[in-house]
Amino acid sequence: AMAKKQAKARTCVPRHLARLVGVLLDLKPPRAQSLLGLLKLLMKETAHVVKSNRASAKSLQKAWSTSGRKRPSANGVINEAIKALKGLISARARPQPGPAYVLETDARDAGWGASIYRLSPTGRRGREIHAAALRWTPEERQLHITAREALAASYGTAFLVPRLPEVGSLTLHSNSTPTVWA
Repeated sequence: AMAKKQAKARTCVPRHLARLVGVLLDLKPPRAQSLLGLLKLLMKETAHVVKSNRASAKSLQKAWSTSGRKRPSANGVINEAIKALKGLISARARPQPGPAYVLETDARDAGWGASIYRLSPTGRRGREIHAAALRWTPEERQLHITAREALAASYGTAFLVPRLPEVGSLTLHSNSTPTVWA
């Protein structure tokens, strides 16, 4: 059980932080600077914890809360990051121009399926535009159903979204809560 926790911490945490840093690099300064500083600090501490083989959730949480700094200075960085995030949320919450689509995905033991449809201006479901379904490979069939649900969302996006002429927004509908929150 401990080996699974360590492997998960080694693969998941740095990958998610790296993805978040990539998003933040696209932002304009000065808001991004405090966020990037915080994330670099978190990535450094995560790398240290994982390297020293203490990759339990508790040790990561402890490393992130102290971050190798004295508490008042760490709290200052965190407060700056929270202020920058609040400004960022209002900027990102604006609706994007272009048509709105919904991607529905599902995974079963035999394979996966996905369909995409356009929302009407009133928010009602329109007709189905594209659909795709395939069987799992023997390796994929061995995965847990939660991982297969995530793969179905990934494959559905890869197969169907490039076929759309223009995308304003895309909403994922899945019966897997971890997939939607990821």
